[in-house]
Amino acid sequence: MKSVRSCIGIKIGICALALLLGGNVAFAAEDAESIWKTLGFKFSGSADVAYTHNFNNPNTNLNQLRIFDSQANSFVPHMMIIGVERPATAGSALDRLGFRARIGFGADARFSRNRPNYQPGTNDHELDVQELYVEYIVPIGNGLKILAGEMYPLIGYEVVNSYENPNFSRSFTFGLSQPFAVTGIRLVYPFTSWATVSVGVNNGWDNIEDNNKSKTFEYLVALTPHEKFGFSVYGTYGAEQSNGNAIFGDAGVGVCTSGATLCDPRAKRTVVGGLITIKPTERDTLVLEPYYGNEANASLTSGSRNARWNAFLVYYTHDFNDQQQPHAFSFRMRGEIFEDAGGARTCLGGTNVSGGANTCATYPAARGFVPVGGVFNRAVGDGTRQTLWEGTWTLQYKPAPSLITRAEFRYDKSDQNVFFYGQRPTNHQETLAFHVIYLF
Repeated sequence: MKSVRSCIGIKIGICALALLLGGNVAFAAEDAESIWKTLGFKFSGSADVAYTHNFNNPNTNLNQLRIFDSQANSFVPHMMIIGVERPATAGSALDRLGFRARIGFGADARFSRNRPNYQPGTNDHELDVQELYVEYIVPIGNGLKILAGEMYPLIGYEVVNSYENPNFSRSFTFGLSQPFAVTGIRLVYPFTSWATVSVGVNNGWDNIEDNNKSKTFEYLVALTPHEKFGFSVYGTYGAEQSNGNAIFGDAGVGVCTSGATLCDPRAKRTVVGGLITIKPTERDTLVLEPYYGNEANASLTSGSRNARWNAFLVYYTHDFNDQQQPHAFSFRMRGEIFEDAGGARTCLGGTNVSGGANTCATYPAARGFVPVGGVFNRAVGDGTRQTLWEGTWTLQYKPAPSLITRAEFRYDKSDQNVFFYGQRPTNHQETLAFHVIYLF
């Protein structure tokens, strides 16, 4: 799911340069490539573009409550990723030291920028440092890995990069209620070949710099007792609301104390979930993901002021043939139900409005309808309480192992009128997307 492909583009570039400049350079290029291999460096990257059609033809030209695929009826250069890493391995002291750096360019970087305390959405910079960390394996027992820096979080099945997910579009759960990255320190220890425990302490959800005086704890227990069955439990716990140095008014007001509604730096956010993976055959994979979130003093629509959101997702993948060979076909499906019981994550709650995306429709009786939006990954709990459903069906075809093409149909449904049919608020949305990814 979070694998990194070997880079062949670098090798091709080295060979082309050698042919142009002559034999001596050819030997130098081969020596340079040999040195990189000896040091254990790996280069990788991807480029993906897509077209998404919204059958509702919304006048906003936006796919409501989506993340990354929010542009309706548009061709979009989503992301180009360039990465270099040196994975830490057991062995000498030098072998045990490693790192990873991945940078993304493109439209998706507007939404994945992990700096909410630098006011995301106030510009359209299309650059994002997705991961930047060092790692070291301490020779204790089976090897204790220590990671420090910016990393993908431990929670959730989906990630930022589309090619690492089974579908093109991301779930409501990922887009509206999970961090994209965390910055801190993490410990990973494999107790056995089938049981690994990871724990970490970080600045909080999507915070390069902490927005309060507290830290967030994360954990993951991953068990694979059989090659056809796996079970994981993940979670986070910590204060995520700002103490006044963050975004959208807090800094301007300058007053943010414990107990202040929607601005309580001591209020704790709790998330717990799990992944159940079943492989009944070599070509079939079923993943079940229950998810629960709760945050104190984060909702104006709940009597207790606690915001609650929960979800259940089902992923199914069937590979028609070997996915590492040319002309590989596969079918992918996702079903999801997402409840925003406290109105803190959707429609003036936690909606991502970076780059103008993901407005919601509300319509007070006296005013018709008014497009509104909120702030991502922050308590703004006077939003619309609603339950969302979605079904996603994807056909994937790989003409070559490094080229991925996808056709995806998705149906979204809400118990509130938060989507648009032209200019009219409605409770459903259907999209058809065509997606191409090149891996190098």
